[in-house]
Amino acid sequence: MMRVVNVLTLNLGWKLLSVALAVLLWIAVEGEPELVTVQSVPVYYRSVEASLALVANPPNSVRVELRGPSDVLGRDNLSTVAVVLDLAGQTEPGERVFAISRSNVNLPAGVNFVRSDPSELKLHLDRAPVDRTLESKGNSASKQ
Repeated sequence: MMRVVNVLTLNLGWKLLSVALAVLLWIAVEGEPELVTVQSVPVYYRSVEASLALVANPPNSVRVELRGPSDVLGRDNLSTVAVVLDLAGQTEPGERVFAISRSNVNLPAGVNFVRSDPSELKLHLDRAPVDRTLESKGNSASKQ
């Protein structure tokens, strides 16, 4: 029994210091807890060819699941999150499917994209109507 006590108390200062350092290291690595949130974010369509139009009510928002530290996932910090679909290179009418991934979601630093619902958007592109300027005919008198 005495031998066990000697083993436990031998270099007690170093043992206590190593436990304290281990606890500090654990706190530093663990840090702030990571949270997950689901947000409804707007969808923006960039570089739409002038001769094409999005038809059949393209979605204006999607739900995205985001992960990050609790201080970064605040409502104010997430107000700038948006899905931006780049339609450059789409020159022909037809149906196109665009996957929603980390590369087309604008996120603040420290926030990670987990998934979206829906995970892809099906867009229908059609020829845009020709814009004809109408000449003014008739009365152009100002109202009194």
